[in-house]
Amino acid sequence: MSLDGYMADLNGGISWIRMDAEIATLVAELCRDAAGTIYGRKTYELMDPFWPDVKKQPEKWPQWMVDYAVWVDAALKVVVSRTLTSIAWRNTRVIGDPVVEGIRRLKAEVDGDLLLLGSGQLTGTLLAAGLIDEIVVTITPVLLGKGRPYFSGFPEKVGLELLEQRKFSNGVAALRYRAIVE
Repeated sequence: MSLDGYMADLNGGISWIRMDAEIATLVAELCRDAAGTIYGRKTYELMDPFWPDVKKQPEKWPQWMVDYAVWVDAALKVVVSRTLTSIAWRNTRVIGDPVVEGIRRLKAEVDGDLLLLGSGQLTGTLLAAGLIDEIVVTITPVLLGKGRPYFSGFPEKVGLELLEQRKFSNGVAALRYRAIVE
């Protein structure tokens, strides 16, 4: 997210995010124990078809991107959407309403962590339901002024306990918190 708390600009653009091989090591660590990912519809539409294309044409991309593309292709992918009913990307499920009950069932079914990527509105819903154990954010050193907030729709207060902090050579900071819903 940007330093002022946005996950995208007003047009949904994320070209200002700094991602590189060094930050990819953090992502790889998170993926190691993860059974899969959860996306809101908008985030999903950014991920597919991008990652399948990286896997199909690995010679065009840095190795850290290829490694992630291979992992995410094999992993369970869950899209939370009221409008999508079917998805072509393999190992992908759609959860509609009721979202909280669907995610609660999913967490009971899978062996491993589920990573929620982006998806600010969904993050708020799942925080309010006590379904998020940890929050990991990377903060890109930029102020957007306006945009799509990363956190919205959660209860009045969510306590956080800092578990880890990292500084990357490109100026990005990563913070990992345990969520304490009060």
